[in-house]
Amino acid sequence: MSSLDIPLPAAIHTDTVELQSVAGTIFAPMDAGFPAPIVIGPGDGVAGRPQNVGEKLTQAVVGDLVRNALQALCKGEAYGSKVALQPDHSELTRLTGQLDERLGLEEQRLNWKLSALVSFNEVYGAVKIVGSNAYNRTLGLPRSRSTILLFDKLTMLPVIVLDGTEISAARTGAYASIVADHFLPDYQTFRVFLFGAGKVAERAILDLAVRHGERIERIYVKTRSGESAAKLAAQFAHLPFKIVASAEAAELKTCNLVITASNAAKPLFDADQLSHDVVVLHLGGLETPDRFIRRALEAGTVFCDDTEAVCHRGSQSLAHYFKSRGQSLLEEAPKFQIGNLWTLPRTPEVRYRKPVLITCVGLPVLDLFVAQRVFEAVAPVTDRRKSAW
Repeated sequence: MSSLDIPLPAAIHTDTVELQSVAGTIFAPMDAGFPAPIVIGPGDGVAGRPQNVGEKLTQAVVGDLVRNALQALCKGEAYGSKVALQPDHSELTRLTGQLDERLGLEEQRLNWKLSALVSFNEVYGAVKIVGSNAYNRTLGLPRSRSTILLFDKLTMLPVIVLDGTEISAARTGAYASIVADHFLPDYQTFRVFLFGAGKVAERAILDLAVRHGERIERIYVKTRSGESAAKLAAQFAHLPFKIVASAEAAELKTCNLVITASNAAKPLFDADQLSHDVVVLHLGGLETPDRFIRRALEAGTVFCDDTEAVCHRGSQSLAHYFKSRGQSLLEEAPKFQIGNLWTLPRTPEVRYRKPVLITCVGLPVLDLFVAQRVFEAVAPVTDRRKSAW
């Protein structure tokens, strides 16, 4: 059985939203989707669509594929690894000709690195290459850019090359509804607080909208400047819940789910600002304070999308918490019963102690499953083992 044939858990896909117009009620797409740009591959020159543009992917489709990937991991049908190389920080001054304090990056992690995420499922292999540097924003460039190469598993020949930047944001954003599925199942309605307004934040909002839109009362958004939060609220004014730009995070205490999707270099909130039964989804760097981590470890529940991957990355709050104490997240995980998100399909009915902290780095297998979907939509079955070049 192909890993893409694994039965999906029940999910609500509310792909349209009602809008009122002078002509009456109309239905508009909640998420118009995004194209998966093909750099090299069988999509070039296919009749009826622009060259180098693959299937449009909606957040609902990506969410299905992420769930498939996690189930395949759980069943041992997929696996992956990651390597990252960071230049020495002193090289930044040499390359820019400016001292650190003049770059205006004090509140952000530099996150200057080149990463390769390698994975296999039953049919394909993939390598995602990611280059990132927060300094890029001072040049008017994206902080990071991703390229995905998909390989036929038998021949190990490359079959397609994709721009993976939007795919990366969408698959990471899909964690939002997965966390709501498993850690907020008994809430008829809930509120969300979101730190960040970048691509991952956008996709997290859409992901929650298409799967839990009828349950969400509102989403509060806070950013460094405040201006981007207001723009995000306006961008998603068509969704079935209200998005509110927050100035001082005073609403945190009323929220059931808190998502950090920023590049902050220090905690974004105090532990006392959160409710006692909050669920925190950590998608960024050092945004979560030690006091909350300790509370979750001692009295609640802690998960990673993959504990070994979070420990290996070592740049997020949970890994830093143990490292600052001369300990290792991976070694301490059994003591604190820190779980892996990809094991959740085994225990869908379990209810977890709160507060909950989930830390995610984004697993290589997620990119693989999305790339497979794009490739198979444009490649004839008879040509799927042909090299892309």
